[in-house]
Amino acid sequence: MPIANVNGVSITYVDEGQGEPLILLHGLGVSRADWGPQIDHFSHSFRVIAPDFRGHGDSAKPDGDYSVPIHAADVIALMDQLGIDSAHVVGLSMGGMVAFQMAADAPHRLRSMTIINSGPALPDDSFAAKKMLWTRILSIRLLGMKAYGRKVAENMFPGEGRENLIELFAAQIASNPKRIYLKNLKSLFGWGVLDRLVGIAVPTLMLTGDRDYSPVAAKQAVVAAMQNARLVVIADSGHGTPIEKPRETNEAIEAFIRDVYATG
Repeated sequence: MPIANVNGVSITYVDEGQGEPLILLHGLGVSRADWGPQIDHFSHSFRVIAPDFRGHGDSAKPDGDYSVPIHAADVIALMDQLGIDSAHVVGLSMGGMVAFQMAADAPHRLRSMTIINSGPALPDDSFAAKKMLWTRILSIRLLGMKAYGRKVAENMFPGEGRENLIELFAAQIASNPKRIYLKNLKSLFGWGVLDRLVGIAVPTLMLTGDRDYSPVAAKQAVVAAMQNARLVVIADSGHGTPIEKPRETNEAIEAFIRDVYATG
């Protein structure tokens, strides 16, 4: 597996296929492994890059700062090392936040972006937000990463017949060093690029499961505020849409990128 030294940190990544670059950005506490169905599918027609963020997967886990802007800077630096001027970027959850940060900071580096079950901000200025953060922190500290991982996985994959996915995802969460996971978790709350949203002109697909944590209406509001965005809803899907609905996810991304080419 290739490893790059990015901003002083060793980043592990997948680099498969040839063609237009397509970068896949995973969520909090997991890794590039969650993109398996997308890597297999898109590497037939794209050059697929799927990094592990710093502090995740097989990448280094330094005892320093973690934030969405830091992760975004790492992705851009990795692109520089790989000779990629611009790419289609797909981000799930925290990966979607990183994509939004890239679009705000360096829009010329994105040919398009697909935001899956994510948004341009995670405010920390309400009682509900503070309760969400501290509930998670207390769960980790009182229950440990294994029990916490199981709870997160169950919430991520609601409904019947998801036990295998729950087991796989819970194991990934449990493998995180508690200290590093908490740093990443805390860094998400209070992050946002809402004040720059209307200026983002990168062609954008907001892709959401109909049973994601936040309602479809919240994603529709983001689309309405942007210059060049559309919404696609995938039925019978929670927060882990690309994992539990890979075919529908791949088809939606493929159709979107095809339209970007057609209108570009």
